[in-house]
Amino acid sequence: MPNSLYVSSPVNALVQGILREDKTLAEILAHGNFGLGTFNDLDGEMVLVDGIFYQLKSDGSVEKSDLSSASPYACVTHFESIEPISLSGPLNYLDLQNSITKTMLSANLIYAIRVEGLFSNIHARSVPKQHCYRPLVDVAGEQVEFNFQSIAGQLVGYWTPDFMGSVTVPGFHLHFLSEDKLHGGHLLGCTLESATLWLQPIDQLTLDLPHSTEYLEAELIKDTFSALNKAEH
Repeated sequence: MPNSLYVSSPVNALVQGILREDKTLAEILAHGNFGLGTFNDLDGEMVLVDGIFYQLKSDGSVEKSDLSSASPYACVTHFESIEPISLSGPLNYLDLQNSITKTMLSANLIYAIRVEGLFSNIHARSVPKQHCYRPLVDVAGEQVEFNFQSIAGQLVGYWTPDFMGSVTVPGFHLHFLSEDKLHGGHLLGCTLESATLWLQPIDQLTLDLPHSTEYLEAELIKDTFSALNKAEH
């Protein structure tokens, strides 16, 4: 459905350690050609761009993903942006966020974000595959951070209102993918030299509720905002 965000499972389940839902990438692709997420057992970060899935591994390398691979959490949309906006740097990550928020129609909508350009620095991370069900905040302590210098690429992700924090990551959530599709990770910081921004407002949401035993028996009533903020930002 155009102008709709599809979320394959509420992020609160991921925060509390439900790291496997077995929703295939083929199933997720039916709902959009653009987005991000992760893989079963938190085996790296996910980017979906132009209908192709990429796995951003814990060493900062990238591999194309087979559609039979599975995910416990993904957010995708059919990307149909408004007119492109030119950005001139240098801009740090906070500058970039401010530039984006100034163009938003309202802080009560969701926005798909795509930024393509040249970065003098990218600070990113990914998480190695997990072999047991642990809360996300504990897993985040094992994240591997890395820096890329003078690199062309794109940022892919979303801005989501805080009131949706039990469904998906609130605020900015962006992943980086290099132009040559060899490097990437969950964005922690950047310095942008020049780029083009596309911003798509989204006013509809489709949420899948899993039926796995772990999900059906989980207690998802506690507030996980602080744990999610620590793990994702």
